[in-house]
Amino acid sequence: MTAKTTLKEIAERTGVSVSTVSRIINSPDDTFARKPIRDKVWEIVRETGYTPNQSARALKRSTESPAKKPLTVTCILGRTRNFEDNPFFAQVARSVEQQALSMGCSVSKPYSVLDVSERLLLKEAGSVKADGAIVLGRFKAGMRNFFENHYKNIVYVGRNVIDADWDQVVCDGYEAGKTALRYLMELGHRRIGYIGETKDEVRYRAYADAVKECGLDDDRALVASFPQDSAGGYRGAGYLLRASVPRPTAVFCATDISAVAAIKRFSEAGIRIPEQLSVIGMDDIEIAQYVTPMLTTVSIPKVELGKVALHTLLDRINGVHRLPIKIFLPHKLLIRESTAKPKVSE
Repeated sequence: MTAKTTLKEIAERTGVSVSTVSRIINSPDDTFARKPIRDKVWEIVRETGYTPNQSARALKRSTESPAKKPLTVTCILGRTRNFEDNPFFAQVARSVEQQALSMGCSVSKPYSVLDVSERLLLKEAGSVKADGAIVLGRFKAGMRNFFENHYKNIVYVGRNVIDADWDQVVCDGYEAGKTALRYLMELGHRRIGYIGETKDEVRYRAYADAVKECGLDDDRALVASFPQDSAGGYRGAGYLLRASVPRPTAVFCATDISAVAAIKRFSEAGIRIPEQLSVIGMDDIEIAQYVTPMLTTVSIPKVELGKVALHTLLDRINGVHRLPIKIFLPHKLLIRESTAKPKVSE
């Protein structure tokens, strides 16, 4: 980039006002403006290496010193091909990028380790000399060496702790799962189904432990082992409709995106939510409060995960800490409309 990109130039390329671009970049929950416009703005930000005017920001934040050369950070998707497939990590990544810009860093285009060949992956990683990387979600064991060979400074973000000597920012999916199941039991549900992955998945372990420890119905037909995406949620609901007799009175979905799809499948089968079947998810993605009925879920602090990850990465780059650290953030139960007490007849 030969000349510093300005908000005005981004606005002209996007076809919106400068104030709109500014508000999109600084939106605390990434909800300002329509999604296509937001995505276009951030695409240009990454493409141009845009960084805010640090002289102006220094006046606003007198305790901060503007960097002589902006640090570059990148986000890497560990287990999904793109953000459309995983709105949870999409919001975490957006939080990382917003925080990076606010601190005078440059952000590069994120990429996935799943959708490119090894040769293209090497090219993708080498195309931008990032000072640090934030890995979003778990990844295949063989990828650890790839990350460590290409990035000196790495922070992992997810709902599961991983076996790596990296800094990790985690919201414990096991405890969040226990919270979801505890709430369903408090409502009176004993026959609870599960939709999600089962191998090395702490949310499934929370389900399995609850079944064992609390004397819930122990029926393998209640476990729909499917990917934790929209297609997996839809297929998982179909499996429960076919295999579980009697059907569960409640279903715990490992993610909101799978829960929304499951509700669609159950509704297509004529099952009323929550009168006949309660559904609870995890994450609190944007769509969760707009579906009908609004989804009861366990909220994972996506914005905070992104902010803490970025601060942790910069501390690592600047030598503030040397030993790998683990930071755990809390979750919160959000009771909405998709759960209710089971019918007495059930």
